[in-house]
Amino acid sequence: MLLVGGIFAYVACFEWMYEDYLYPMWGYLGFDYNPPVRIYLVLAWILSVAPSLWMPIKLTRPSQLSYWVLYVAVIIPSMFVPLYLGLDSPAEIARLMLALFAGFAIAGGSYMLPLFRIHPWRIPRKLFWRAVACVATALALWLLVIFRHHLRIVSFFDVYDLRDAANDVAEGSNVNYAFMLLTGAVNPFLMGCGLYYRRKWFFVAGALGQVLVYSVGGTKGSILSVAFILGFYLLLKTRTSSFGLKMTFVPLALIFGMCLSYLWTHYDPGPLQSIVLFVVLMRVLSINGLLTAQYFSFFQSNPLTYFSHIKGVNWFVHYPYQYSVGQEIGLATSGTTSLDATAHFWATDGIGGLGLPGVLLVSILCALVFWMLDSLTRRHDPRLIALVTTYAAYNLANISIFTTLLSGGLALLMMTLYLMPIGAPALSGSARWKMKHRTLMPSEGAISSGV
Repeated sequence: MLLVGGIFAYVACFEWMYEDYLYPMWGYLGFDYNPPVRIYLVLAWILSVAPSLWMPIKLTRPSQLSYWVLYVAVIIPSMFVPLYLGLDSPAEIARLMLALFAGFAIAGGSYMLPLFRIHPWRIPRKLFWRAVACVATALALWLLVIFRHHLRIVSFFDVYDLRDAANDVAEGSNVNYAFMLLTGAVNPFLMGCGLYYRRKWFFVAGALGQVLVYSVGGTKGSILSVAFILGFYLLLKTRTSSFGLKMTFVPLALIFGMCLSYLWTHYDPGPLQSIVLFVVLMRVLSINGLLTAQYFSFFQSNPLTYFSHIKGVNWFVHYPYQYSVGQEIGLATSGTTSLDATAHFWATDGIGGLGLPGVLLVSILCALVFWMLDSLTRRHDPRLIALVTTYAAYNLANISIFTTLLSGGLALLMMTLYLMPIGAPALSGSARWKMKHRTLMPSEGAISSGV
């Protein structure tokens, strides 16, 4: 009852936020306001709140964190923003809403499947962590060598210029593989394990790695991932039985507090507050609804890709466009290919690949990915795996599921976690002495039994 009530309050805040913040502040980016017919607005409310009846409350499988992120950051915005934009008829948008609702239910169906047992290879702990250190160092050095004269820390409003410059420098070097693997797999792995096992240098190394990635390519997700992982660490420190309530009331407190601060300034926030509101309310909690509407409208009147946007499939299926899907959407909505409007997998792979039937198909794939992740990592504490895969959850809510798995590093991360020995990384001699002579109070205990 608390969870359902919290989601109801969140949806109410989201609707107010759209009408009073998103539309007035970011209407020029596409957040238009066309009051929908009441019956369709009621449908949006029902389809937004109904999943709260089956959302997991206790964290028993690590992929449940990703499932919650998709619910808050993709499903709820995609029920309201397309209606307010009015790019298509209300009846067509209702079909879209119902397809997304069914797809989300299918993705959650993975939790009805029993996990399979796999006997992992036994790798010595020191060897494993030395291998991780070598891979991380090699990838970071690769980036530094290629971009040594082009490292810059810029504001979020100047990242596109940095990305254009990075593309020119990286051309022909294949360094994008290092860029993507560091961003999506290696650095989040180091940060998550560092926090979980209380190895501060692991966390520092991963955080500095994300700063390096941001200084190269200006990817906002890489620098925000440091805050995301820290936030989820605090959320996962305590018992997992209230996980669902935290995933409900933390976003609710966030959106309510942001809206309250916006009201406090009489709809005229200062520069710093404007950036915070932009990152939280627009970029994290709302942009996926806008992209859902734009992708659905675009592919209503343009050829479907039939998954030819995926490398390998395009060897057999003709790709019907000149640019990537995100650039084509950016060209159609803003008149320029410099805006790469990449979107979540239900939009990119589902709607773009096969239309609304594609939404259901990629939902089955998502359920299989969740099931594989949970099965391969069943030996470990689900809090550790959830923490390490926080950035993968962010990717699922922002890019293709195939990109997330391959160049985004989720497949590599799953194999790494499958091979990872149980227990904390070895300490240095001085650190072992300190740990041996330290008396831990109950309130100071780490969330890992291995410390």
